[in-house]
Amino acid sequence: MRAWLLRGFTFVALPVAVIGSQPTRLRAQIRDPRPPGVAVAVEPIIATGIEALLATPNLFLVVDYYRIDMRFGPNLRIDALVVEAPNSRRRVKGLRVQVRDPENRRRQDGTSYIDIEELITLAQGLTSMQELAGKWNYDDRQATELSVTTNGGFRLAVRQSARVPRAFLSTGLYDPVVTSIELADLPTLKLAFDQALAILNSK
Repeated sequence: MRAWLLRGFTFVALPVAVIGSQPTRLRAQIRDPRPPGVAVAVEPIIATGIEALLATPNLFLVVDYYRIDMRFGPNLRIDALVVEAPNSRRRVKGLRVQVRDPENRRRQDGTSYIDIEELITLAQGLTSMQELAGKWNYDDRQATELSVTTNGGFRLAVRQSARVPRAFLSTGLYDPVVTSIELADLPTLKLAFDQALAILNSK
């Protein structure tokens, strides 16, 4: 009986070992062959400097949050944050973006962290997005999509088509949570990123 149990555990551990050996980006895309309801420990993906410091064991941390004023309602929340380990003089700055599923309020909010270096690039990309979206013309193209994705899983996509064009925000690497905003709200989002950069640069 003991030998049979050991064989069973070996069989279950094998796929986990194989998944663990894949690159970080691919690991989140592999489908789990096990039937639903089987609990398996999943190694979290550390994609940003903020997450790396937050996940460091046996380290005293101080985390300061700064709320960024938004007008998108309850489905989107943006906070600037500074994470500091005073005893080791490690300090990182960036953004936390949380998206709530408008269709399922009981679902956990999707969260992505953005390091300050990425935030600078993201703000620049949003400016280019606004300019291109404003030049869209209805020609023989069925649709056009503009998008930018960060290491932490934050994704902003603008979809232009014959239908009403929309902008979509998603957060989270494992199971992204998505919400949508109007194209007219892109300048407001850019202002939010600029406000966050101003706060972070002053800290």
